[in-house]
Amino acid sequence: MSGKDRMGVLPARYSFALNPHLHARFTTCPRCSIKTRVRKVPFVIHVDEAGLFVLRKTCRLCTDCDLVIVQQAEIEPLIAAFVDQTTAAKPTYLVLGTVDPRAWRRGLSAGATVDELIQCMADFKDHVRIEYTPGGWQRST
Repeated sequence: MSGKDRMGVLPARYSFALNPHLHARFTTCPRCSIKTRVRKVPFVIHVDEAGLFVLRKTCRLCTDCDLVIVQQAEIEPLIAAFVDQTTAAKPTYLVLGTVDPRAWRRGLSAGATVDELIQCMADFKDHVRIEYTPGGWQRST
């Protein structure tokens, strides 16, 4: 990724995976099979209907791979509440990167402009797609 393809000023930090599977929580990393840790990370999210906002969310983190896994079923209701969307349609959004936790805390009390947010933002190194096949017997088709 070249410098002009990035939004944040800080160096790219994590690989990002949005987990669409409701019953797979990934207590071990899908890449390296190391135990993941639970962390609260402030994410920068762009919502088509509302613009940029920061959401601090509990997620799974593999410290060896630098892979952050966020549950889609947990993040979408929070985004819909931010947009104040009461319809059944899912909001259109993109998780862009992370913000320095100190900057997130400062933004809670004093607010922050988009320029200040970009100065404290780190883009993702990569967006990873998770494919999951549940164990057990399955019918051959």
